Amino acid sequence: MSSASDKDEGWQARMSIDGTMDVTMTPERHSKWRAALGRARNRIMLARMALFGLLLLSVGAILFLTVRADRTDDWVEHTLRVRSEIESLLGSLREAEGAQRGYLLTGDQTYLNPYRPAVALLPDQVQKLHDLLSDNPPQTARLDAANTLIRQRLDQMDETIELFAAGQRDAARAQVEQQGRTISNGIAQQLRELDAEEVRHLAQRQALQRRNRNLLLLAITASLLATAGLATAIQRVERLHIAELNQTNASLETRVRERTAELEIERQRAEALLSDVNHRVGNNLSMVSSILALQARQSDNEEAKAVLDGAREHIGAIASAQRRLHLLAGRDWVRLDGYLEPLVEDLQELSAGKPITLKLEAEPFQLPSKDAVSIGIIVNELVTNAIKYAFPDGERGEILIRSYAVEDPAKGCVIEIVDNGIGYALDETEGPGLGRVIVSSMSRSLGAEMEATPAAPGEARPGAKHRLFVPRKATPPATA
Repeated sequence: MSSASDKDEGWQARMSIDGTMDVTMTPERHSKWRAALGRARNRIMLARMALFGLLLLSVGAILFLTVRADRTDDWVEHTLRVRSEIESLLGSLREAEGAQRGYLLTGDQTYLNPYRPAVALLPDQVQKLHDLLSDNPPQTARLDAANTLIRQRLDQMDETIELFAAGQRDAARAQVEQQGRTISNGIAQQLRELDAEEVRHLAQRQALQRRNRNLLLLAITASLLATAGLATAIQRVERLHIAELNQTNASLETRVRERTAELEIERQRAEALLSDVNHRVGNNLSMVSSILALQARQSDNEEAKAVLDGAREHIGAIASAQRRLHLLAGRDWVRLDGYLEPLVEDLQELSAGKPITLKLEAEPFQLPSKDAVSIGIIVNELVTNAIKYAFPDGERGEILIRSYAVEDPAKGCVIEIVDNGIGYALDETEGPGLGRVIVSSMSRSLGAEMEATPAAPGEARPGAKHRLFVPRKATPPATA
């Protein structure tokens, strides 16, 4: 059992609000600190409630003031449109009067060119103003009075133009001086009063705009202050949980590290076992090949010896592909170009003494290891067959091994073996049947399609082209 002094030593720690640890805290002081911490939490919760209420009020005020500001902006825009239409109406009227005076002073018909369009435009302008002022009866009354004078003025201008055109020039000019000036002044007076009222409305609405902006700024400031206060209160509360969270995270990280180390050991063990299995498989196949070679040498039957030699060559090719995969990668995925390069080098040695050239054109894409082994066996069989039978009597030739990827997932990659020999018919006649069985079996294991056609139909040496379509089964890992 532990003594009282041991218990006191166990309490020689003091926790601050941010979760750090200090020294020298007795159980009594720890209880007081816990009580003080509880009171602090209560005060923080009350402050959070008050600040949250202030934030809600501020947000409500912002929404209300935003709607009111939008409405005020619409009224300001409305007033500006009214004033603009008044100016347009005065402009059209002045243009018509200017055209009339120019014609009466000079008698030149060209002065009347802008007169008719301006007169035709006036009724539409008056109607547009009337629509804009439909919610303001006093302004509508002023516009109606001005419109009456405008119609009188238009009639008077038409009359003076007709008098002038009829040769009564003095009468036309006198009428302009006696009546035209009075009517024009009356129109200008009505429109000035109309515009002055709109100016007064504009000043009131712009003042309301400024008040709305100030109140909106005040509400936004209050909202920001409330948000900052809430953030501070939340931060202080969250500090109380940091120590516990840090401890939990540290424990989890320790467990993750331990489990990761265990998995890494298991992975290395599995890779070692797989490597050993691949090595043993290759050795066993080599042993079988050696036994077949020994059996062939001891046989007196030439036909049996040929069959045993053929079987030994095929098994040796499989063993070579297996060992090459082990030496190249030892993993689930390999690059096909890197896998085929040493295979082609070995096959070139097989053709030593013959004028046959082997070429490799392989794109750097990746395949599962087991598929690469099957493809290696197929390439070995087809190239070996071409070396033996496609170029009889020491003829010169070329064999191309090519691989490339396609977009069709059902034909993810294509492997081609193309020669310019005597053609595929001779291969079928003289080639051993076991090789064809192996190629067919490997193709089925890949789920692939094999296509055999002449490389150059109609030529004296049509050659042979074998195309193997291997479907895409999975996506290689990024680090493979």
